[in-house]
Amino acid sequence: MNLAYEEAILELEKILIELESENCTLKEALEKFKRGVELYNHCKDLITKAEGEIKIILEDDESMKEETFSMEV
Repeated sequence: MNLAYEEAILELEKILIELESENCTLKEALEKFKRGVELYNHCKDLITKAEGEIKIILEDDESMKEETFSMEV
């Protein structure tokens, strides 16, 4: 998947709105759900990669203290 994080989040939000509208057939809802899971995993992977890059940057700069933080997804 070659979407930026922001693009993936926008598409995921659109899917959620469509699923909540209840105007989908079961088959359409299932397809949207599958796409939503793909987008969620893609976003999670991008965040994990960004966290790894931040840790590398902090390790390279000894004057910075590493802080653990969590983000709700």
